[in-house]
Amino acid sequence: MRSDMFKVIVERPRLVRGDWLGGGRESGFRQFLNSEERPQKMGMRAGHVQRKWLNENLAPLRRFLISSAGRPWDKVRSELLTHIDQRSTVQQHIMAHVDDYVLTEIIVKPRCDAQPGKGGVVFLHRPRYSRLGELQPVEQSSSPLFVDPRTGILRETQSRMHRKAAERNSNAARELQQAKTLRIIDSTRQYRSFNGVWYEVVIAPVPGTQLWDWQRQRMKPEERAKLPRVWCVLEKRWLSRFEGDTYVVSKRQLNSKEIAKHQL
Repeated sequence: MRSDMFKVIVERPRLVRGDWLGGGRESGFRQFLNSEERPQKMGMRAGHVQRKWLNENLAPLRRFLISSAGRPWDKVRSELLTHIDQRSTVQQHIMAHVDDYVLTEIIVKPRCDAQPGKGGVVFLHRPRYSRLGELQPVEQSSSPLFVDPRTGILRETQSRMHRKAAERNSNAARELQQAKTLRIIDSTRQYRSFNGVWYEVVIAPVPGTQLWDWQRQRMKPEERAKLPRVWCVLEKRWLSRFEGDTYVVSKRQLNSKEIAKHQL
C-alpha cells in the first residue's frame, strides 16, 4: 500500500487560477514556473484558486482492498493503519469507508441445499440499514469483500456476479412474460394480445422529440398538454410522447387458424 494513500483519497490538489498565466490551463502555469522571468519568491497560494480541499476519490482504496483478497484481514487492516494517523479526523475518514467495502460481522450456517456427505456453508450478514435486521447472503450485498470468520481471510463476496445473474434472470422472465402478449414481426408490424384477443397491428412513432424517463418525471401538466397527440386504435385513446414512443395505427383481429399457426 502506498504511504500517501490518505492524500490520494481525501485531498484534492490546489486548482490553477482560471485568469492567471495560461487561460486556466495548468500547463501554462507550469511553463511560467520554469521560465527565467519567474519571481524569486512565490506564496503557497500564488496562481491558485484556493487551498487543498477534501475529496471522495475512493477508487484507490477499493482497488487496494480487492487486490488484498486472499490475505489475512488482520494484516490488511494493520497495513492500512500503518499509514493512517488515528489522531487525524480527516484520515480516520478512510477507515469509515473501509466498512463500506468489507463485511466483518459474518455468520456461517450449513447450506440447506448441500448434497449429503459433501457439506457446504453459506455466509450471512446483517445489512447495516435493514429495519427488520434479517440476515442475507453476502453475495446479495453491495460490498465486494468479506472476512471469513473461520480463517480470518479476506474473501470476495461475488456480489457483482450475483447481480449480473439476477439481472439475466429478470430479463429472461420479462421476455417470457412479454411473449404471452407480444410477438414482434418486423419494425412496423406486431402481434399483440389486448383484452385476451390477438391482433395484427401496425405501429408508428409518436410525433415529437424523444423523451427520457427523467424528462417525463419533471414534466408539468401544462407542458404535457402542449405535446402533439395521436389516436391509438388499439387502446382507443389519445397518446403523446409522455405516454410512449409508438402507437398503433391500424389493427386486424387474427382468426383461429392464424393463432394456431403462430402458436399464440
